[in-house]
Amino acid sequence: MPKVPDYKIIYNWDGAPQGYSEYPQSMEQFLEKTYAVMKNTQVGAHFWSLGGSDVRRWKDGQDKIRNPEKYRSASHFTGSENRLAMYERGEDPHEAMIERGHQLGIDVYASIRMNDNHFSGMQPDEMADSKHQELSDFRREHPEYLIGDRTSEWFALSYDFSIAAVRQHRFDSIKEICELYDWDGVELDWQRHGFHFDEDYGYRFRYTLT
Repeated sequence: MPKVPDYKIIYNWDGAPQGYSEYPQSMEQFLEKTYAVMKNTQVGAHFWSLGGSDVRRWKDGQDKIRNPEKYRSASHFTGSENRLAMYERGEDPHEAMIERGHQLGIDVYASIRMNDNHFSGMQPDEMADSKHQELSDFRREHPEYLIGDRTSEWFALSYDFSIAAVRQHRFDSIKEICELYDWDGVELDWQRHGFHFDEDYGYRFRYTLT
């Protein structure tokens, strides 16, 4: 059995560095912002959050970054447009980030939120008219895969992991992420956000998550 790495510190980033430079952010600026806090520290592993639970790879969803409505804030504009600029230049920040981490002697992991929910209490019947940029086609087309009114109102759009098609969808995403990039490992983040079943059946269906 492989020995567990003895990391002094594991540092988790959720994508914020892409909003830390004025538009358009260069790849070097992105890498510098990402690793500035880790250089010459005890950080041994960088866990990079890949964003929403439907995200498979860098190029998926980039055409949905621009919200047809006005940006909510200057920081929202900066982060979104900097990502889109990299995509339009043909750059892949994941590849560059892994390479830079290895140059610094830092292992780089894919951190995957298994059931991320940033929909602020949106209900399934509100998805059709919503322009929320994290609403994927898969989620819109399959409201029957969501927990809906069987959990806290805030997490109505969370996936119901008792459904085999949901588990397969997440497995396919993880598999593709692992095949596309040379990660040192993968973290499956079940805690954010931890609503995966009908609130009355969490214990009953716990076996489906292992």
